[in-house]
Amino acid sequence: MGITTDQFFENIYSIIFSPKAFFENKEIKISLRVAIGNVVFVAFISKLAMGVFDGSILSVRFVPSFIWTVLSIVVVWFLTALFFEYTAKIYSKNAGMEKILFYTSYAPVPYILFAPLNLFKHAGEPGYVFASLTELILYFWIITLYAYSLKAVYSISLSRAFMVIFLPFVSVFFVIYWLVCFSSKLGYIFSI
Repeated sequence: MGITTDQFFENIYSIIFSPKAFFENKEIKISLRVAIGNVVFVAFISKLAMGVFDGSILSVRFVPSFIWTVLSIVVVWFLTALFFEYTAKIYSKNAGMEKILFYTSYAPVPYILFAPLNLFKHAGEPGYVFASLTELILYFWIITLYAYSLKAVYSISLSRAFMVIFLPFVSVFFVIYWLVCFSSKLGYIFSI
């Protein structure tokens, strides 16, 4: 059915310190309720920490902003999992919407660390550079966690999982490139 609070925090701890072991663990109980709770927990903690660190928690607009942030993170998480579900069918036929929702709910856990990094951005130029580089590393970490979640759900290689993640960006680049080339050739033809 679900997992206990201890198991929930063990999963969070495992994602931070040994993500590969977490995604390779076959004894994890898959639960949609836990996945939603995890995404709401990450959104709640990260927005609350951001509000505390930047002082916006004292603002009247904090509560509506807080609710909007949590809801938008849940919607983006669901749409991302839905996208991965249909894109991964290129490589694998076994569909697992509940599994992909569960595993991708743990991928944004590093977002919790973004709020304290904003403090460093106000500590002068060295602090800003340090925080920016660390945020870049965190983004790569989150992408890697998404790749591990795809690998765990669809039993595909890690390189294919990264391809599922980056395939839309590559496709958009080529579509734009082809449109520009086509438009310039068409313009050349009609200018003669």
